[in-house]
Amino acid sequence: MTGWGAPGAGIEADPDALVRRAEQPDANPERILLVVRRVEDGAMLLARWPDAQPMLLSLDAPHPDEGFAEGIARLLRSRFAVTAGTPRLHAERLPVRMQHPAKGSETMGFLRVAAVEVSGEPAPDGALAGIEALTADEAAQTLSTDLERRALALGLALLDL
Repeated sequence: MTGWGAPGAGIEADPDALVRRAEQPDANPERILLVVRRVEDGAMLLARWPDAQPMLLSLDAPHPDEGFAEGIARLLRSRFAVTAGTPRLHAERLPVRMQHPAKGSETMGFLRVAAVEVSGEPAPDGALAGIEALTADEAAQTLSTDLERRALALGLALLDL
């Protein structure tokens, strides 16, 4: 394990605790940041959008009818063309300013970190400019914000249980 994440007790959360925008429109919004590690070589997979630095994928909480694991697997199949293992959700909520989905105004929201191991050779979908496969240390140096570096550390802690 690298120095970017340290395992700890009680770091996983129940995915049913996620705030889902459709069910709780007045709640502070939550989004998920995905920390993705390829099982074949341990590389961290980061999305590269056109004209942007590599970053963690983010998504709204999957709909309860779809389920947490299925929603994560669907996103990774469509964006990276990889097969996802069982995702883990970190209990910590990272506060961040974001646009409220129902009101349109800026509000306090939260990012939750989910970590998942995937298999297969990644291939970007048409919206992505590419996928970067980096060591954990390289990924931490490549991410452009402290928030994403913190999310990476939390995701690595989940993966190294």
